[in-house]
Amino acid sequence: MKKLKVFETFSGIGAQHKALTNIFNNQNFIKNYKLYNKTFEIVATSEWYINAIISYDIIHNNKQNNFKNYNNLDKDKMLSFIETFNLSKDSKDLYDFKLIKKFKYEKIRELYIALKRNKNYGSILNIKTINLPKIDLLTYSFPCQDISKIGYQKGLKEENNTRSGLLWEIKRLLIEMKELNKLPKFLLMENVKTLLSDKHYNDWLKFDIFLKNLGYKNTTIFLDARDFGIPQSRERVFCISELNGKTNIIPTYYNKFNSTLSDFLDINNDKYKEEQKNCIINNTKSRIRMTTNKNLTIKNDWTLTLTTKQDRHPNSGVFEYPNKIENKLQFRYITPRECMLLMGFNNEDFDKLKSINMKKDEIYKLTGNSIVVQILESIFLEILKRF
Repeated sequence: MKKLKVFETFSGIGAQHKALTNIFNNQNFIKNYKLYNKTFEIVATSEWYINAIISYDIIHNNKQNNFKNYNNLDKDKMLSFIETFNLSKDSKDLYDFKLIKKFKYEKIRELYIALKRNKNYGSILNIKTINLPKIDLLTYSFPCQDISKIGYQKGLKEENNTRSGLLWEIKRLLIEMKELNKLPKFLLMENVKTLLSDKHYNDWLKFDIFLKNLGYKNTTIFLDARDFGIPQSRERVFCISELNGKTNIIPTYYNKFNSTLSDFLDINNDKYKEEQKNCIINNTKSRIRMTTNKNLTIKNDWTLTLTTKQDRHPNSGVFEYPNKIENKLQFRYITPRECMLLMGFNNEDFDKLKSINMKKDEIYKLTGNSIVVQILESIFLEILKRF
């Protein structure tokens, strides 16, 4: 059995892991792409955002109570392990370990097990490639905040210390890997469209040339979620790189969206009415302006791009709400469950996050920063052909 060994940097909630799992659970994919003698393994992840680390673990590894010695894990030993990581509570800034020490035992255990089971190497800044296992595919969806239209446009120049500039940590890792003769066969980058805008293109081109000089053949392409079965207007740029590759890697649009948004999100299911009610919009001047914006009221069969927040402009759109509630408008935001679905995850994945009391705003942030799973499936199928 040939195993594709994958390193997810900036791993978030593991869209790459989800996509590969879906592929190898789908008999049509296995048959049509002749995957009988192939499988995959996530050999490493890199993530510093605590809620993403924990969410990744519950989505992909299920409940933690089957972890060895679950009920008898020593708090001090767990903290000694956690102390070796640089972690963040808000995904932006380093969180003081003294504050982590104040977490309840259950939270410390949750984080400890998640770091262990995710094979997490922590912040990209602290990774030393000599410690990494063999890797066939490295994925790097580096932060978009400093190149996104709704960000501060600080850019990603190599000499500047910005979050989007963490791209250059991938350069460092690849240089070290080359010295160790450990370059991955494949690389996959995903980010916002503005990466290739006039303002940032030259910085990306510098990285693109660096990859070519290492021997990679790069395929840079825009892909929209609507072409892959997801009713969300989400166009992103992907760069698929193959070491010593000869031809471009072009994913197939295998599942163009052909349903209604209402059916896709199961909007009329009574099971989800309470979740919808919890997302009704407050009756304030700013929210009234938002709901009277024709571009934001969802009447089409797709939403606008999901962002990390819904209670702001721009957001991915609002639904009309049929009932009148005091001090509320007759509109609601997209629910956290619906955000999960619109990123290619499923109801079970959302229910897992709900079972550990992951807050609504956190799920918005985690999904807004994720990658559409079905696009990744299509890319990985093409990579698996060549593996």
